[in-house]
Amino acid sequence: MPAVKPPARGSGSIFTAGRDLRTFTAFGILGFANTLLPYIIFSSLYLIVPFSLPVVLLIELLPAIAVKLLVPHILHYTPHWVWPALLSICWILATIAANAAPPNVIAPVRTLIAILASANTAVAEVFFLSQLSNYGKTALAGWGTGSAAGGALHAVLPTILTIHMGLMMRNATRYVYYLLVAMVSAYFLVLPPPMLDTMAVNELAGEEEDTIEMESPKSSLLTAENRSPTIGFRERIHRNIQLMSGKLLRLCIDPLLLVTAVQALASTGTPRASRKLRSFSGYQSFSATYGLAFKIGDVIARSTALLFRSRRPRLIFALLVVCCLVAILNTSLMLSANKYVVLGLITSIGWLSGMMYMHIYNAAMEYLSRNPDDDAEFALGSIGVGETVGMLIGSLAAVTFESQLCGLASQKGRWCSNIT
Repeated sequence: MPAVKPPARGSGSIFTAGRDLRTFTAFGILGFANTLLPYIIFSSLYLIVPFSLPVVLLIELLPAIAVKLLVPHILHYTPHWVWPALLSICWILATIAANAAPPNVIAPVRTLIAILASANTAVAEVFFLSQLSNYGKTALAGWGTGSAAGGALHAVLPTILTIHMGLMMRNATRYVYYLLVAMVSAYFLVLPPPMLDTMAVNELAGEEEDTIEMESPKSSLLTAENRSPTIGFRERIHRNIQLMSGKLLRLCIDPLLLVTAVQALASTGTPRASRKLRSFSGYQSFSATYGLAFKIGDVIARSTALLFRSRRPRLIFALLVVCCLVAILNTSLMLSANKYVVLGLITSIGWLSGMMYMHIYNAAMEYLSRNPDDDAEFALGSIGVGETVGMLIGSLAAVTFESQLCGLASQKGRWCSNIT
């Protein structure tokens, strides 16, 4: 009987590379879909017709804040497969309701649909980001890249649909079903099982059991204590609230809030009030290019941040603030009419904000790896509340900034001077 050959040298690396590729791809698809789904539903509702922009922002963001504060507490008590299934059902309901509610339907009905879409997005973000505790930094890179790529398509989707395809924004709801199929397939088919739940890893990778046991904490932040149901519900909530209001608030939530608020003010408050550029035929083409330039910087940062990590996050944040101030001053005083300066500046803002986003989540994962007694799923799922609150504050400030500039008697020469 021939002897059994030992695993080929390097088979563990091949296994790890294949697993990382599947993880990156799955989280990239999840982030991409979760960025586009709410935008498609919001755009089909035309809430800007019955409501002012600040009210629309409150409708779209306040439910997300409430969800991100509540849902992380119940993640531990629900099977993981429940969340993608529930999300798919809710997105289908929101799509059917949006298609059945024409723009002239009463505003409360459309408002309820928008609240459902906002809650769906927040639940998905909380759940998928909580799974970073099982899949590590490869999943973070995939999520960051996918969500940024979705944002880039979001920036140009109105132009593609309305100008190049001759459709209305309501026609985009048909693509919701494709995104849902991609999201469900990515989670159930592409994403590998968590490392701690894979008993045959050592056989596939050709590694010894003790090696797997030594390396498993690097791929998963969940400990036996976190997974154990022996901790009472009240005690778990109390510990999680202490974690969120203490180290997590200072290390992650507050910085993410500041970064998002600053970049939201600069990226959404400057295009309409900025100086007209002759290179663009109209505001719609300028707005699409401006938004795409911002998202290109974001994509570059999120896809490379873990490869080229900066050890000086305060310097990156300071540069972000400086670039945002320059963009605001350029818009206020109409200093430069050079498109390369304007677009280069907003691309830099996107790159710096993307770098900070990835650094904050990376810092959270490193902190949790050093403190295994903390609930990693809860922590990673709750950090995103800072982003939503920052988006609300920055967007409301951007509306005020834009309205002040466009209301000036000297608005001549700005894009808003000929936009009705």
